[in-house]
Amino acid sequence: MQDSIFSIKIGQILPNYKAGIFSVNSEQPVQDAFKLMIEKKVLSLPLYDNTFRRFNKFIDMVDIVCFCMRNFQKKELVDLDLDYILESKEIFEKYKCGDICDLSGRNAWCPVESTAPLSVAIDLMVKWNVHRIPVIDSEGNLVSILTQSRILEYLHSFIDRLEGTSKTLEQMQIASNSIVSIRLDSLAIDAFKLIQEHSVSAIAVVNKIGILCGNISVSDMKMIGYDGKLLSRMFLPVESFMEFIPKNDSVKMFNSGVVAVTQESTLEEIIEKFHLSKVHRLYKVDKEGKPVQVVSQGDVLKYFTH
Repeated sequence: MQDSIFSIKIGQILPNYKAGIFSVNSEQPVQDAFKLMIEKKVLSLPLYDNTFRRFNKFIDMVDIVCFCMRNFQKKELVDLDLDYILESKEIFEKYKCGDICDLSGRNAWCPVESTAPLSVAIDLMVKWNVHRIPVIDSEGNLVSILTQSRILEYLHSFIDRLEGTSKTLEQMQIASNSIVSIRLDSLAIDAFKLIQEHSVSAIAVVNKIGILCGNISVSDMKMIGYDGKLLSRMFLPVESFMEFIPKNDSVKMFNSGVVAVTQESTLEEIIEKFHLSKVHRLYKVDKEGKPVQVVSQGDVLKYFTH
């Protein structure tokens, strides 16, 4: 019965299949990509390469921020908003979207055909350690983007038919020991540097004695960009930065809005928490509430490839 869940064609689980795709081309100025991400409330866009005449890369918010951090002084970034910098600085007349795409090294382009079974998409995500993959038709045309989050939403809808959902985190052994964390009194910019350096989507926020009290993610960059104050707010302490992040009512049941799990948490509970919180990483905590391991959406998907 479970086999039918993973043998479904990828195109059948895409909510926006064959709908309009938001994208930019390699010759467009960087500010076009930034404004489109803000307008459409997305973190990344497929990039059409004008030279090769096909989509072959992604450009995301982290690429743009990385570029700004490399090319501007701290005072400029603190005093000016990102939208103003993109429109007024001469350097952006020289650099186009194609020049800075994947500057963060996070966005491998691994296409899969819409007629392929879902299991193939999961295998690709696990193999290339990517959060999203482009979906193409039989002629190679881009038709949609499939994300780990969308796959977990789909699996959540069939939770009663999935096998092994009563197994605990301790039994599954899918958590990673590579905990990356930052203290509340550190600067937000340092949090995003850690996210980039470790190629993760989020890191744990802890207090002075190491107790889990928050989560900061790439998605938070998108939200703060809406009013043009993205870069200046990155120089706030993490605790102050997090006050600007909208609270998700669905996670009120969890301490400080953070989704924490324990070694007794079951696979069903983990999938449910991903579904409710919309985060990409859960933190396994010890009896004191300190994060000791991390469980990502990719870890859960990898479990189903066994």
